[in-house]
Amino acid sequence: MGDRIGVERQGRVPPHSVTVASRPWAGGHGAVQIAEDHWKEAELGSGCMCCALIRGLVDVDGKCCLEHCKIDATSRIETQAVLHAYKIGGSNSGLMNGIVLKRQGHNVHILEQNTQSQRNDLAAGITTHPDFVKFMELHDQVVELWSVPSEGIQFLNKSAGVKRRLNVPLEMTSWGLIYHRLRANFDGFASEFCPNIPEPNKTDGTALFDVGKRVKGISLVNSAVEVTYEDLLKDSEKGTFRADRVIIADGANSRLRAALFPEVKRVYAGYVAFRGTVNESDVSDEAKNTFHPKLSYYSFKNGYILLYIIPGADGSLDEGHRRYNWVWYHPLEENSSSLREIMTDVSGTVHRNILPVGAMQLSAWAPYVSHAEQVMCAPFAEMVRKTTHPFITAVSDVACPNATALEGKVMIVGEALALIRPHMALSTTQCAIQALLVDRVFNGEISLQEWEKQVLRSARLNALKTNAYGYFFLYGWLSALEWIAKLVSVMILGMRPFSWFSGGPSKSATAGEKKD
Repeated sequence: MGDRIGVERQGRVPPHSVTVASRPWAGGHGAVQIAEDHWKEAELGSGCMCCALIRGLVDVDGKCCLEHCKIDATSRIETQAVLHAYKIGGSNSGLMNGIVLKRQGHNVHILEQNTQSQRNDLAAGITTHPDFVKFMELHDQVVELWSVPSEGIQFLNKSAGVKRRLNVPLEMTSWGLIYHRLRANFDGFASEFCPNIPEPNKTDGTALFDVGKRVKGISLVNSAVEVTYEDLLKDSEKGTFRADRVIIADGANSRLRAALFPEVKRVYAGYVAFRGTVNESDVSDEAKNTFHPKLSYYSFKNGYILLYIIPGADGSLDEGHRRYNWVWYHPLEENSSSLREIMTDVSGTVHRNILPVGAMQLSAWAPYVSHAEQVMCAPFAEMVRKTTHPFITAVSDVACPNATALEGKVMIVGEALALIRPHMALSTTQCAIQALLVDRVFNGEISLQEWEKQVLRSARLNALKTNAYGYFFLYGWLSALEWIAKLVSVMILGMRPFSWFSGGPSKSATAGEKKD
C-alpha cells in the first residue's frame, strides 16, 4: 500500500472506517484505585457492510468484515486514538482526531469505556497556544466564546508587587468546557457547557459516541489490525473486528502502547503539582486587583506557583461566575513518606500519578497550607487557603520512541506518544498539532513517514522546552542548563535518544538557593 494511508488517489481520500481508542480522566470520589487504570476505546465506520459490523448490526464472529465489503481493503483506514482526561487532555485528543476525520467525510464511531456520556468538570485549567487556537478556528463550529482572555503575564515578589511583565495575550479555558465543546462538534452532544449544538456540514461523515466499551488488545493478522474489546454494558461481552489503520491515543498509561513497546515506562520527575480552584465570588478584592486578568507567577526556594482565571464549573464566562485556577509545584522525593502520605486518599488507597478532586485527606494537606502562608505572597496564600478540594498530579515523563507500529498500520498520538510536563501547558496544544497533521495525512498532503518524523520532533522539542522552563522556576538557571543544552542539540542535530527526555532533579538541582 505504500507509505501513505489509503489507496492511490488524486486529491483527498474517500471516506473510510476509522477506530479511535480513548481513555477518560478519572476524577472525584469515583476514581477507584489508580486513575490511569481508566481508559476507553472508539471506532469509526464507513457507510458499507464494515459500518454495519462496527455498529453491531452484523455478527461475523470476529471474522474480518473486509471480505464482506464492496470497498477495496486498501481504501479502508481504521484509526485508534486516546482521549486524556488526566492530565489535563487525553479524551480531548481522541475527540480532536475524530472531528478531523468526520470533517473529511469519514463515518466516526467512538467506543468509550466510561459508561456515562456526561463528564464532570475536573477543576483543571488549560492555557492555550496558537496551534490549538488554529484547530478551533478550523474545526469548531459553535458560535459562543470558549475562553477567558488574559492580557499578559506578570511575576510577583513577596509583597505582591510586580517584578516583571510580559505583554503576551493568552486564552484561558478549562478541561470541562473544551471536552464538551469538542463533543458538541463531534456528535452534537448538548450540555450545560455547550447547549447550542452546531448543524453538521453536508460533507461531514456520521459520528457516534458509544459508551461502555473497552479495548483489550490489538494485533497484526494478515494485512489488517485486529482489535478486541469488551462491552461493559453487556456483562463484558467480547467482540473483535479488523482495521487497515489504527490510531492509539489512550493516554500516558496506554495499555496498547505498553503491549507494543514494553520497554517504555512512566518515570516520576521528583516533584508534584498541587492544584485547585477558588470561585471568583470567594476571592478578596485585594487578590482580584493583584491577579486580574493576567497569568501570574510567584517563585520561591525550590518551588513556584501560578494562577489564571478559567470558566466556571458550569462553563460560565461571566464575570463573577468564573474560577481562579492555581498550580503549585513542590519537590517530593520518590518513595518518601511525604509523597506516600499526600497521595493517600480518604479511603486509604495510595495513588501513583493523580490524587483526584475530593479524595485528599485534609489532615495531610494542612501542613502545606501552613507552608504556603509562610513562603508565598498574600494573594497566592489566600488562594491555597480558600481551596476546599485540592488535587495532585505527580509530575512524570513518558516518551515512546516511535509514533507508528505494526508495519506502519498503527499510529500513536497524544499522551500515549509523549507525556509533556504541565509547566508550559503544552499537552492540549500537542494533541492539536498531531490532529492537524493527521488531517494532512488523510488528505494525502504528507506521507505516514513524514507525519511520524514531525510528531516525534514536536514532542521532543516540547518536552525539552517545558522541562527547562520548569527547572528554571523550581531550582534556578544552573539546574535548567542541562535541559537547555539538550534542547539546543535537538534543534541543531535532530533526533536524540528518548532517554534524554525524562528524569528527576539531580543533586545539584536543589543545592542552590533561589532568590525571590
